Amino acid sequence: MAGAPKPNVVYRITKLVARFVLGLICRIEVVGREKVPLEGPVIIAANHLSWLDPPAIGLVLPRPISYIARADLFENRFLGWLLPRLYVIPVERGSGDLAAVKAAIRALRGGMAFGIFPEGTRSRSGKLQPFKTGTAAIAIRTGAPVVPVAVIGSDKIWPPGGKIHLGRKLKIVFGEPIDLGGYSGKLDKAHLEEATRQIEAAVAALLPPEYLPEEYPTSSGKLPETPENAGLP
Repeated sequence: MAGAPKPNVVYRITKLVARFVLGLICRIEVVGREKVPLEGPVIIAANHLSWLDPPAIGLVLPRPISYIARADLFENRFLGWLLPRLYVIPVERGSGDLAAVKAAIRALRGGMAFGIFPEGTRSRSGKLQPFKTGTAAIAIRTGAPVVPVAVIGSDKIWPPGGKIHLGRKLKIVFGEPIDLGGYSGKLDKAHLEEATRQIEAAVAALLPPEYLPEEYPTSSGKLPETPENAGLP
């Protein structure tokens, strides 16, 4: 597999613009950024609360990141020019999970960081939703490590269906990379579910208790608060 590509000029300029705009909207705190491998394929798996999550993660990540997006967005002349230069991969609406998995595998085999939200959609309650198995399948097929990421506070800044609230804090916490090499070749439902729960638990461990469902399975019912998953002031 290829090493991490250098960001192109458009990506670098867009990142500067995003830094300025997000700086006007919110205060960003980053924990554990050094845990992200600087080279080689890696999957960035995060909880999903707001439209802010993808650009915010891309802004603080120390390397370019690729996402997937609806193919119809590329029909716009400007977006059709811009999105490929931001490493966004088009996936046809209605093509299902298989197309997304194939797109992710292509990006990872090119040495990219690939961003994914395993819940599948934004959480309207703010609570962590069950992860789908696609992330584990991609990791097992490519051998790429999975870096768990907790996004905290974006739901207070730009909630689903709501307005943007300025001046609030957005915290992004990167966890230790997860190696799923022990599942190599094991793509049956049972092993995919097991690997998925491992990724989900790693993200949950980075979140403050208020972001976890009351019934979330831990020994105490809720994860203990730590410096990394501490709530917002």
